[in-house]
Amino acid sequence: MKPPAFLMAPVLGIISTPAFAAGGDPRWWVAPNQTDSYAWVGLIVLFLAILLVVHLYARFERYTERKSIGTPLRTTIPVMLTIALAYELMPALSHFSILLPGALILTAIARDFMLWWRPSKEELVQ
Repeated sequence: MKPPAFLMAPVLGIISTPAFAAGGDPRWWVAPNQTDSYAWVGLIVLFLAILLVVHLYARFERYTERKSIGTPLRTTIPVMLTIALAYELMPALSHFSILLPGALILTAIARDFMLWWRPSKEELVQ
């Protein structure tokens, strides 16, 4: 048995729009062969938000790299932050093996060891 429409309209906020009450199509509905401007605006905003997060992270990583010259884990910590950011932005990564982030962290530790073992000429001056 289907409940009456006047009982369902307040429950479902989507169908209680003025367009629904007037019997017309809602504002967000797009007819076939027409451009969906809301979808394009949403995609552009999503792209800009991702770009902003990546840009801010790159600035932070460059800052930490400058400040961490001479410390033992100057590469490992930014790599760990990158892995954490990737897991936060893309929850589907949790289904991958733990070997991928583990390999990245071990590579960063190896790079830190090599930088400590043989520092560059610029670092020796400081």
